[in-house]
Amino acid sequence: MRPSMNLAVSAGVAVACGLAVVAVTASLGPAEPAAGPAVGAATTTGMPVSTGVPVRPALCDAERPATRDPFPFNRDAARRDRLLPFLDLLGNGETFTGGAGFFGPVDAAGLAVLLDGKWLDPDDRQNAAPSAWEIFQFVCDHPGTHAQGYAISPDREDYRVSLETVWAPEIDNALRADALEFCADADALETSDHLECFWD
Repeated sequence: MRPSMNLAVSAGVAVACGLAVVAVTASLGPAEPAAGPAVGAATTTGMPVSTGVPVRPALCDAERPATRDPFPFNRDAARRDRLLPFLDLLGNGETFTGGAGFFGPVDAAGLAVLLDGKWLDPDDRQNAAPSAWEIFQFVCDHPGTHAQGYAISPDREDYRVSLETVWAPEIDNALRADALEFCADADALETSDHLECFWD
């Protein structure tokens, strides 16, 4: 992430999300996934969330799931949390101990696991962001892109996973053009040497 983007995104989330993107900035550095290019997993389990070689899961080509209200969230938060590469917001070695935990890049395969497992509601939206399903489809259609967001602990009534960022370490003209359209309403957008769309 470039310094100019650090300031723009950090300012955009200061009220609603606290240090979320500041933490992403510190953890990712310039154009590097949080867990490295070949290991995008919670370090406690080694369960894959992002992989070095983009994989297109079968769910990418499935029909959009029917809307369910209320959504029947999988309440196995311990298993869910092992799937997510949570960020160390305060730099003290702790990632997610309750409340809201912010996680780094998750590829299409990881998002498919969250959707199939009913930890992620396809219709969930972070305010004006595209739906989780639409973000999933964008990541499916653009190998090398990832989603980032946060998870809410099960002790809260709003228990869920939400997506608020689309990110890629590299960008070409085709991805830039698609991102400019997909991220038109994003609160912060970077398309110079990498992709980052953030919805507050």
